[in-house]
Amino acid sequence: MSAPQNDALTAEEYSKAMNFVGQHLLSALQQSVEQLPKPLRSRQLVAQALSAFLTNTIYKQYPDNQDACQYMLDEITKLVKAQLNSIPQAQKVEV
Repeated sequence: MSAPQNDALTAEEYSKAMNFVGQHLLSALQQSVEQLPKPLRSRQLVAQALSAFLTNTIYKQYPDNQDACQYMLDEITKLVKAQLNSIPQAQKVEV
């Protein structure tokens, strides 16, 4: 009989998974923007696309619970701020 498996992720595994998904999302966004006519390629378009993506993602998780949607948005905002603050200044690039 085999020993029970521990399915809990380590912090490193979680970080690698998060970065993997994040890189694929970024790549898809960049490819999509590059396919647009030049006049549409702007920071505003990227911001609106990200906003629509997050809105749809949050809403699909909590379609009948506005409070849960707002809570998740607040949590995402905190995470983004923390992650931006953790990037060394030399690595921060303009989008």
